[in-house]
Amino acid sequence: MNRGSQARLILLVSVFLFSTTSVFPYSDQTTTERILKENRRFVEFINPCVTNFADDKKEDFLKAYGKHFNADVAYLQSDYRRAYKRVYSSQGDMEKLYRDLVKNYYLEDSKTILDRLAPDIIRSKNKRARLYLTLGYRDRTVSWVHYTVADASNPKLYSYKLYKYVDAIKMARRSKRYAFLALFESQNTETKRKIYTQLCKSESDSGSKYMVRFVDLNDQDYINEMGKTYEEHEKAEKARSQGQPKKEADKAAVDAYGSAAYEAKVVKRVRFRNETRAARYLINGEFDMAEDLMREYIDDFNFKLITATFDLLSAGGKGGGAETGGAAKIDYATYKIHLLDNYTRIPFTKKSMLDTFVDLVKVEDDITLKDKERGAEAVTGGDAGKKESAAEPDKKEGTAIKTEEKKEEKQKQ
Repeated sequence: MNRGSQARLILLVSVFLFSTTSVFPYSDQTTTERILKENRRFVEFINPCVTNFADDKKEDFLKAYGKHFNADVAYLQSDYRRAYKRVYSSQGDMEKLYRDLVKNYYLEDSKTILDRLAPDIIRSKNKRARLYLTLGYRDRTVSWVHYTVADASNPKLYSYKLYKYVDAIKMARRSKRYAFLALFESQNTETKRKIYTQLCKSESDSGSKYMVRFVDLNDQDYINEMGKTYEEHEKAEKARSQGQPKKEADKAAVDAYGSAAYEAKVVKRVRFRNETRAARYLINGEFDMAEDLMREYIDDFNFKLITATFDLLSAGGKGGGAETGGAAKIDYATYKIHLLDNYTRIPFTKKSMLDTFVDLVKVEDDITLKDKERGAEAVTGGDAGKKESAAEPDKKEGTAIKTEEKKEEKQKQ
């Protein structure tokens, strides 16, 4: 192959590459599908944030979600060009929403909570509480770093900025979780025991049998219950059940459960033994040892433990530790919304903001949109050509007049 052929081949390859780079990002089905899934995760992640804290941002969230919804519709119509454009525009709107939430809610709220709880936590002189407080301030600083990196990034890199804002929110949430754990650890032994009692009471209300026999017992009855053997406990349970009338539904449930009686008996023995050990750890103030046993039977242990802490402290049932001084003025009930958000949950009294958008979003008319795009192209490129073509007859007429005048002057001469 001579040099001329090589040059022509390089020229053809270059022309092909330059002609396809402008349409490649949104002409590829796999790429469009990937960015749609990515954007859907951004929408779902920000939903509890807006629902819990920012009701005034509903219109901004609806605007961003509407564009994502129409991008999904365009993808189903195999219009990947329009789907890509809608996703990119949706990410541009969400970038502003994310930035505002991180700066004005998560960074500010995490600092407010840490600073509010810090004095009493430090005064408690509890090493674990101080450690949790240190970790809370550390994660809050890391959250600020993620926010700074996202804010200083290229303004057009919406996806990267959103990823950094997500990291910032996660770190801010974890800093608040550490603050709440530090609040629990700063309490004295008596208060911690009451918190665990509140936790077991909440579990029994939800239908759990774990530690039910130790709920609402005074100290002496508590000790007597620890000293019972499994056989003594069974006899007491049978004597108690014989004095109570059983409903027909209960009898049917017992008959249906009879096939697994042996397994249930073994499980009950193991639970009885673990309950006794956990109760002994609690009464001796060895809460770490009790926690290891209780985690096997109580799901979301940290969440429920912090909830029990808020319930007890807000009710005024504090026995020492951080209950004196400024902490008495803290409205612990208001911290529950932060606790729910830390675990990406929404209160029962609220409805998910995404669920309210079902009747609000509308499918865009693709025919009208294509007409608008053609009109925009005509304004930018086509109108200039039309203006030139419209000016050409005037130019021709002017030249014809000038030539006629020149002919008349020559004839006179």
